[in-house]
Amino acid sequence: GTLALALGLVTALYGVIFAAVQSDMKRLLAWSSIENIGILLAAFGLTLIFYTDGKGALAALTLTAMLYHALNHAFFKGLLFVGTGSVLHATGVRHMAHLGGLMRFMPWTAWLTLIGALAIAGLPPLNGFVSEWLLLQAFLQTPGLTQPYLNMVIPVAAAAVALAAALAAYVMVKFFGVVFLGQPRDPALHEAHEAGWPERLGMLWLAAGCVLLGLFPAQVIGWLAPVVSLLTGQTLVNDGNWLMLAPISAERASYMPLVFLAVVVGVLLLTFVWVRRAYHGRVRRSDPWDCGYPEQDARMQDSAEGFGQPIRQIFQVFMRVERETPDPFDRKPHYRGDSRDKLWFILYVPIARLTDWLSEQAGRLQHGRIQWYLIYSFATLIFLLVFTTR
Repeated sequence: GTLALALGLVTALYGVIFAAVQSDMKRLLAWSSIENIGILLAAFGLTLIFYTDGKGALAALTLTAMLYHALNHAFFKGLLFVGTGSVLHATGVRHMAHLGGLMRFMPWTAWLTLIGALAIAGLPPLNGFVSEWLLLQAFLQTPGLTQPYLNMVIPVAAAAVALAAALAAYVMVKFFGVVFLGQPRDPALHEAHEAGWPERLGMLWLAAGCVLLGLFPAQVIGWLAPVVSLLTGQTLVNDGNWLMLAPISAERASYMPLVFLAVVVGVLLLTFVWVRRAYHGRVRRSDPWDCGYPEQDARMQDSAEGFGQPIRQIFQVFMRVERETPDPFDRKPHYRGDSRDKLWFILYVPIARLTDWLSEQAGRLQHGRIQWYLIYSFATLIFLLVFTTR
């Protein structure tokens, strides 16, 4: 359990750090998936720790959080990938340095993608918040474990999960802000068109799933209960009702998503009505303050590279940064930065080269002569006979 927890936390942090420095939409979402897989593995490790320690109720809580998060990830990550596909289909561009301002040209895609971004960022009342909240509630119950070292390690693990969740929100601010807000960074984006109705319907039902899974967690936990009971022998007991989620007890921690939504909507409506009544008829139109610059350009906006620069500077020891910088007298200077996974070059590239070399050596046996193939078969038969008769 401890090993799975450690591997999950390392995977989650590694994935979200690399997601934060990506400028390619699909790469960003792929690294975000690695982060969520790490959270699932960490939850599985904590489940094993509770189960082996004889705390079946807490094991049921953590396993429920893991299954809930896996279900949530299927919805909000599917929604984000469909939204990204719609942007790619409409613009032919996946690099965020050439996007921006698409909300005015693709409002359906933008608003539905925003729901997915808020959900994966773990903001209430959407589904991503519920599973991460349940997991953090499980982390808070660890002081009762029998192994003293776990009582010291688990709080650090909880902080790592919270850090991964915060960085995930940072990644989504970068993703949505650079792609859909601001001004178009390329004149060709003015020709972008909204996604077709089949794509919109696909995004609509995924967005509806993100909302419903967040508003009715007690019902979802009831659906997951048979699986949790089969694996842990217990189920998560909700101390609340269909309106309130209280996995431990109502006195210690509870969450009421519908009440939260009603309060947020009520505050927004009251603010809107108050502003309309207080400032009715006193509308003044003027240009926004441009910070003293006489002329603003779309390229002066914050970019995907700019968003990722602080993370790249802090964690560049784990990255292989490739940069293209302009010449001093370049009339059309450009800059490109690409952060690659250093582990890919240290571990996977040598394995791939070794595999290629072994394949070449094995390929020498294929020389096209039937006599040698018969000798290989005969030698193999003799070897098997000797091996089986010993």
